[in-house]
Amino acid sequence: MSGSEELVVPGDRIGVAEEFLPGPGTYELDYQIRASAVGRVVRDVIGKVVSVRPLKVPAMPRSDSTVLATISEIREDFAIARIFAVDGDPLPYTFTGILHVAQVAERGGGAKLLYDYVRVGDVVRSKVLNDCPPYIMSLRGARLGVVLANCSRCGAPLRPSGERLKCPQCGNVETRKLGHGYGRL
Repeated sequence: MSGSEELVVPGDRIGVAEEFLPGPGTYELDYQIRASAVGRVVRDVIGKVVSVRPLKVPAMPRSDSTVLATISEIREDFAIARIFAVDGDPLPYTFTGILHVAQVAERGGGAKLLYDYVRVGDVVRSKVLNDCPPYIMSLRGARLGVVLANCSRCGAPLRPSGERLKCPQCGNVETRKLGHGYGRL
């Protein structure tokens, strides 16, 4: 492999499809290979691959990292979430997370529906349990849980009221698995 001090930005032409295959940090458009990230060009002349080594590697969810995610879909025993921040750092794009009902209830708790813990649109603080997508998430732990939620009746932001959430607009009371610092991301 031969490195280069050639600095590129997204869209810069770095090769042609007749000479190289597009590698990480690149894409092909009209037989031209272009950079998809800010970084340095790396040309593998033996393997015939050109890639871009990013100047800054974006944060990625990893096992045991704390993430913020928005619940996008709920099924009977699992929820799908869009992870948008890792360890407090916003991501340039979202990752898919899966939250199983077994990873919400504290051990020894009675069997409840996932809907009693989270709802679509809720923002949750959770732990990641694996290193590759889709990321398995857990809300087990005192600091983990819902940190922002809206009323399922009128859509107004819910406020904490003891261990439940109450709507200041319509008075609706809802249950969630609340995370530490509800109302603050």
